[in-house]
Amino acid sequence: MIHCPLCKGASNRIWKERKHRVYRCKNCSVAFLEPVPECVEKTYSKDYFQEWYIKYYEERKQYTENLFLLLEEHIKAKGKLLDVGCGVGILLETAKEKGWDVYGQDIAPFPAAYCKEKGFNIFNGPLQELNFPEESFDVITMFDVLAHLKDPVSYINTSVKLLKPDGYLIIKTPHHPCSLFFLANLLSFTGKSRSLLHIPAQIFHFTSHSLSTVLSAENLKMVYLIRQNDFSSYSGKHPLLLMIPSKTVSLLTLWKKQIKEKTYASEIKK
Repeated sequence: MIHCPLCKGASNRIWKERKHRVYRCKNCSVAFLEPVPECVEKTYSKDYFQEWYIKYYEERKQYTENLFLLLEEHIKAKGKLLDVGCGVGILLETAKEKGWDVYGQDIAPFPAAYCKEKGFNIFNGPLQELNFPEESFDVITMFDVLAHLKDPVSYINTSVKLLKPDGYLIIKTPHHPCSLFFLANLLSFTGKSRSLLHIPAQIFHFTSHSLSTVLSAENLKMVYLIRQNDFSSYSGKHPLLLMIPSKTVSLLTLWKKQIKEKTYASEIKK
C-alpha cells in the first residue's frame, strides 16, 4: 500500500507510464508521484530558465502584471513581499514596480545569481533556512512552486510563521483534475503523457478541493480562487497541449493567515 506523503492516508494508483506512477489519496484527494526522483533539483538548470523564462520574459511579465491587478482588488496595503521560488525575478520586478518591498528565495543557483545581478535581495536555499524572524512579511507568493516541492507542507508551515497577523499567502499551481489523468492514461502508449502531466518535475497534482484540504489544515483560510487559462504563445510549440486545454489551466488562490485566539484553562467554566 502506497500512503500519501502529506496526510499518510491510503491511496489508489490513477496513472502509470514506464517507471512512473501517480496515486491519489483517499483522504485528502491530492495526487502524487511515486517514486519521487532523487535529484529533481537538477531539472532547474541554466538552460531550463533560459528556455522557459528568459526567452519569453516580456510575455510572462505581462501575464504576471495581469495577475497582480486581480490580487490588488483584495490586498490594498503594500508592504514586504517574499516570492518563494522566485526564478529569474519576473514577479519580483512586477511587485517592485507596484511599490512593494520585495525579497526572493530559490533553491537553484542560476536564478538566484541572476536575480542578485539585477539588484534583488535573494536567499539561495530552502525556505526553512531563511534567516528572517517570524511575522516578517505581509504577503508571500508561490507561483508554480508548490507542486514541485518534495515537502510542500513544510514550506506552507514556514510561510505561516513568516507571515504577519492577517498576512496573505498567494499560491498559483496547475489544476490537474481526474479527467486529465484519464486522458493521460489513454495517451500513455505514446510515451508523451509524462509531458502532459509535467512528470517527473511535478511531484504533486492539485485540484481546488485537494489544495483547500491541505492548506486549510495549516491555519489558512481561502479568500479568493480563480481557474485561469495559462495558454500563451510560449506553449505553442507543443501540439499535444493545444488539443488538451485542461493542461493549461492553473488555480490562482489567495489565503489569509488565521489568528488563533489563546484559551486558558483557568478561564473555562464547566
